[in-house]
Formats: sequence, structure tokens, C-alpha cells
Amino acid sequence: MTVPRTISPLDESDVQAALVILREFYERDVMAMPGDTPAFHEEAAAWAARYVFYVSQLILLRDVDENVMQGYLSPFEGERPAEAIYSADLLLRFLPDLFRLSSGLSPGDPLVENLKQTALAWPYSSIGLKDVTAGIPPEVLNNNSLKLAYIDRVIEKKDTGRLSGTAEKELLKEVLGDHRQLLWPGLELLNI
Repeated sequence: MTVPRTISPLDESDVQAALVILREFYERDVMAMPGDTPAFHEEAAAWAARYVFYVSQLILLRDVDENVMQGYLSPFEGERPAEAIYSADLLLRFLPDLFRLSSGLSPGDPLVENLKQTALAWPYSSIGLKDVTAGIPPEVLNNNSLKLAYIDRVIEKKDTGRLSGTAEKELLKEVLGDHRQLLWPGLELLNI
């Protein structure tokens, strides 16, 4: 990604170009997803593209006024069905990387706070972030494709903060089966 040294609204042509790339990425990504993957949700994908682009800029541009920053990083206003969750995740799955890039900023920095709020609002995409604990959203739990991908990420990241609810623990047990020791050594110490 090329990041300009001044922050300004993206042209609609840039957003449309990003959507073409995101649709292509979606088509490739669904091949690795289990079951029937939710359809592409253009509004959520476009919002996520803007959000990730602006966060990337703001990590580098530290002299932007907080009110201006918040204007660029406004939360997603639409409904969040499974389609929106998956389509936004095409880019929001990089939230942990954005956190790492912003790790040199103070914990109370407005950009870091915004990232945390976004991570809490999009728990499917923020698995692996130590400061973010969230349960499995009902929209994910009710979609077999997202549900299995969610628990696979939890296992991959060994994110015990995502195992607070009964639904998450039962799903984890179901997916791990007899391979608990191989896939997540030490999990039995957590009484799961």
C-alpha cells in the first residue's frame, strides 16, 4: 500500500478500484473457507478499505488533530450480518498487524483507543489481540462457514480470551476432538 503524506478523503474512484481488488480477493479467499461462505457485502468491504487505509496513514502521520482523526475513522454504521462481517474481514483481519505497527504509541493514544474499539466491534477479525476479549457474535455462530473459521483462528492464535462462553468452549471441543493435545498442548490446564 502506498500511503500519501497528507490525509484527505479518498476519491470515489479509489474506493471503486479497491472494491474490484477486494472482490477478487473474496473469490480466492472463499476457496479456503469451509461450507457456504457468506456473499460479498460491498458496503462493509468499502468501509473496511477506508478504515485500514486511514489507520495506516495515521500511524505515520502523528500530527493530525484528534477530531480530524476521529472523522476519518468513524465506525461502520450499517447492519452486521454474516456477509458484512466476512467482507469487512477481508481487510480487518489485519487489525493485529495494525496494532503491532502502532505499538510505539502510548496506550492512551487516540489512534490506539480507536483501534481497540474497532477490534471490540469486530471480534471475528480481532482474534489474537491480547487486550481484546470478546465472545463469538451470534451472526458468526449461526453461520457454519464463519463459525468454523472463527474457531480455527482461535486455535491458531491460542487466544484463550475468546473462550469465555459456553458456545465457544463447546465449539472448540467439537473441532479439536481427540486431537486436543496435538493442536493445543496445555489446553487441559484451562479446564476446557
